[in-house]
Amino acid sequence: MSAMTIKTKETNPFKLQKKTKLIQALADLDNEVLEKLVELKNSQKAIEMVTDAQSWQTIKEFIM
Repeated sequence: MSAMTIKTKETNPFKLQKKTKLIQALADLDNEVLEKLVELKNSQKAIEMVTDAQSWQTIKEFIM
C-alpha cells in the first residue's frame, strides 16, 4: 500500500477528518472512474445536481 499527501483548504478539524475518510473511501477506485468523477467535479451543472436534494435522490434512484 502506498501513501500520499493531499492538500486541502479545509481548516475545521472535524470537517477535515470526515473529508479524509471520504477520500480514503475513493482510494480503491480505478483511474478511469476517478477521471470521470473529476470530470463531474469540474462541471457546475453536475455540482448543482448533486447538491440539490431532489435531483440527488433522482440520480441515486436511477443509478442504484
